[in-house]
Amino acid sequence: MDFRRSMQEMVEASTLIDAKAKWDYLHELLLCYLALNPKSTHKCIVGAFADLVVSLVSTEGGSRNGDITVIAGDSIPRQCM
Repeated sequence: MDFRRSMQEMVEASTLIDAKAKWDYLHELLLCYLALNPKSTHKCIVGAFADLVVSLVSTEGGSRNGDITVIAGDSIPRQCM
């Protein structure tokens, strides 16, 4: 929960509106958490990140269309979700 809460705070502090910039920011955020924390915590970090992304998709009106998830006009392949 600490990782999830921390990631949520980082997202809320960002002022990104563009979906592509937001996705790039989330990707960079994940990489930073993985680089700065021991490997034993990576499973928790990835779980927290996945939960955050699902939460963001739900609150931003994302919709599923076959193998592609659409978030505010930007498409992310299913295997990346």
